[in-house]
Amino acid sequence: MIYTTGSIAVSGNTLTGTGTNFTQAGSLIRNGCTVLVMTSPVQVFQITAIGNATTLTVSPAASPAIPAGTKFAILLSDSLSVDGLAQDIAETFSMYQRYMGGFADVMNGSGDVTITINGQPVTVPGQKTLAKKGANTDITSLGGLTTALSIQQGGTGSKSADDARKNLGIVDSTGTVPVSLGGTGAKSSTDARVNLGAASAGDNNDVTSFSGVIAPRGSINSRLSGGASVKLDLGGALGTAVKPFNLNLTRLGNATNNWNIQSTYGYLVGDDGSFNASGPIMISTDGSSTDRVWIFRNSDGAIKTTYGTISPGASDERVKNIVREITEEEAIRFISEVRPIRYAFKWRPEQIKVGFRAQNIEALDPELVEITSLTIPGLDGSDIVIQDGKMIDPGEIGAAYLVPVVQQLLRRVSELEAEIKTLNPQGS
Repeated sequence: MIYTTGSIAVSGNTLTGTGTNFTQAGSLIRNGCTVLVMTSPVQVFQITAIGNATTLTVSPAASPAIPAGTKFAILLSDSLSVDGLAQDIAETFSMYQRYMGGFADVMNGSGDVTITINGQPVTVPGQKTLAKKGANTDITSLGGLTTALSIQQGGTGSKSADDARKNLGIVDSTGTVPVSLGGTGAKSSTDARVNLGAASAGDNNDVTSFSGVIAPRGSINSRLSGGASVKLDLGGALGTAVKPFNLNLTRLGNATNNWNIQSTYGYLVGDDGSFNASGPIMISTDGSSTDRVWIFRNSDGAIKTTYGTISPGASDERVKNIVREITEEEAIRFISEVRPIRYAFKWRPEQIKVGFRAQNIEALDPELVEITSLTIPGLDGSDIVIQDGKMIDPGEIGAAYLVPVVQQLLRRVSELEAEIKTLNPQGS
């Protein structure tokens, strides 16, 4: 029995094969085998060591070297003789011993074990590292699973995140986290607010209170019952400039339009950002939105009302541009033409007042009349706007024109008393 696979080259005591497998299991290639090299003449070597599948150590050394590609033959056995049979049996046992040694390494190894099978190295995990039946407390990872672990096995029963959440009861059938698990039970903000019992988009008639609302821009539309307090913060920090705001009140009402404003107040902050420079605006009504209005103006300190403007009582001449003094003749002529009246407002006929007509004063001195827009309630409950409404300050007019008249009267009384004494020195 001979081995002739491949070709060889020999240099010194090293035989190198091409296409050979000197370590093939069952090949019976072993130390002591004879190697015949087909040169001219034929050369004979003996194997002294097997290096690997392509390398043998031989004796004697080749001289000269044998080139690559040279045919060869290894005499493996001579089963017809006792010596050849013994060599075959010994090589066979040696092969099985190597296999049993590798098998023992695999069974007793605690990590990866490398063994040689048919001349090729093979790395396999040791049996001690494999999962066994029952509890396995040392498994740190699982890879390559194609089937999802069930919930009973500690898994999710699914290969996708959505299905896993549903299987674990984290979400409902629609894929949302229910309120009972700390979610909103919805995929939109509107539905979330409804599910949580919070305010939803649009009208909310069941909101009883709210605070801490911060809105950078827009308006507040509310339906309020009972007491209510609204604070408007325009975004300016204390001590910095805040642009003025205007509150345009049109109408407040419920389904029957019979709500009345009780009171409201605010602050109109000037461009200088100073709260001390601002004036409060107060509106108080008894029956409609125009009965009582006071606006405290920063420009001149005057108080503008629905029925006229109340000027401040500052009398220092340093704050006035004095045009001229009112003469006695002018005052007498003015007072003589003034027609005081008793009157009642059309929307409150039961309350009698005394005063003047602005048109009467305008005919005497137009500069004393202020032209402004007036809003009054109509008989049908709607508002009537008079664009060229006329307003006067009765107290200012009366005091300014009556003083010169009284002064003249006092002077004439003194003169008459002096004449009486002259005509009747003995009179009392």
